[in-house]
Amino acid sequence: PHIKRVVQLENGVKRVFKRKPFYVEEKVDGYNVRVAQIEGRVFAFTRGGFICPFTTERIEDFVNMEFFKDYPNLVLCGEMAGPESPYLVEGPPYVKEDIKFFLFDIQEKRTGRSLPVKDRLKIAEEYGIPSVEIFGIYDISKINGLRELIENLREQRREGIVMKSFDMKRIIKYVTPYANINDICIGARVLFELPHGYFMQRIKRLAFYLSERKIRDAEFEKYATALGKALLEPFVESIWDVSGGEEIAEVFTVRVKHIETAYKMVSHFERLGLKIHIEEIEEMPNGYWRIMFKRVYPEATREIRELWNGHPFVD
Repeated sequence: PHIKRVVQLENGVKRVFKRKPFYVEEKVDGYNVRVAQIEGRVFAFTRGGFICPFTTERIEDFVNMEFFKDYPNLVLCGEMAGPESPYLVEGPPYVKEDIKFFLFDIQEKRTGRSLPVKDRLKIAEEYGIPSVEIFGIYDISKINGLRELIENLREQRREGIVMKSFDMKRIIKYVTPYANINDICIGARVLFELPHGYFMQRIKRLAFYLSERKIRDAEFEKYATALGKALLEPFVESIWDVSGGEEIAEVFTVRVKHIETAYKMVSHFERLGLKIHIEEIEEMPNGYWRIMFKRVYPEATREIRELWNGHPFVD
């Protein structure tokens, strides 16, 4: 299930947790995976329920497979994040190369019920499974400390936080203003491929942050300028690219153990209706292969080209 979001931090904490304490963990900027054992084999599933060949191959690098022998009926829920990701062009600033797995939940396979936070942390420690950072236990009396944490994460260019009751029955997330502006910057490059709601949701979150923190004058101008630049600059660059005869595209780099995984990955994306080209294959000294591939956006390219060429339209 999707985690509910709050945009007014203090009122959200009051409404959801009342005066009860809760864990605060990092919301890692990556893609969501579920790792489970099915008929003796371990698979990694995307949020859409598809088996991801890349993550299925790489998960053994991060998770002790003994866990699934001991707990075959549990599912590991985590974030795959880093600069070499098949789904995202960026990752958290502290992952300098390749990709990493960060556990944030363990669920029962049949019921989907989450283990309490303490149980999850105990299992993660026992099996050496890397986890999202735990910032501590907070309650509404520590709201100023929570705001300070958000500001620290903003300065570090990190995505945000997830707040969880001890029993995992109440969970909410909150993202930093940096994440909202950065998402807009990344999305504006492929603006015609995304629903307008993608941008409006992030502008809304930023507006509530500025309102809650009572940000005005010079600091407000700084955010307004950053937002305008994030939305316009990548979009204008896309128009220049298409007017110069290029296609709108994003380039991704991943590391795989077997070359076949790269081709399975392309097939996986094609089944999802994406247009993918492998650009470069490089053998690495550590036994891995570095694959560079390009995701092309034909619809965005076509729409920009038609507008640039003067096609009239009704809006």
